Amino acid sequence: MDKVSHTAFWSVISIVAASIGGLLFVLMSHASQPKHPEAAHESDVLSVQVGMARVSTQVEQNSNILGEVKLDLKELRIEQNDANRRILEAIGGRSDGR
Repeated sequence: MDKVSHTAFWSVISIVAASIGGLLFVLMSHASQPKHPEAAHESDVLSVQVGMARVSTQVEQNSNILGEVKLDLKELRIEQNDANRRILEAIGGRSDGR
């Protein structure tokens, strides 16, 4: 295993310490502010969340309805094919529908 030089070790330690210190500085300097001055008001955000939840519910309901409609169409298509086959058999007297 290669040994790490003292310079590399202390360089890494100082970079990590500077990163943590910078992060703490940013957090502490903005801790007194309730939020960013350009941020939306809390009531607007809550109304958007409620609106998104409503849209999400509607999309889920619509996808359920679409699934049911697809099943109904598939069943109707099968019934129509059977009816067409029977009609063609009755007209032509053949079982292959010609």
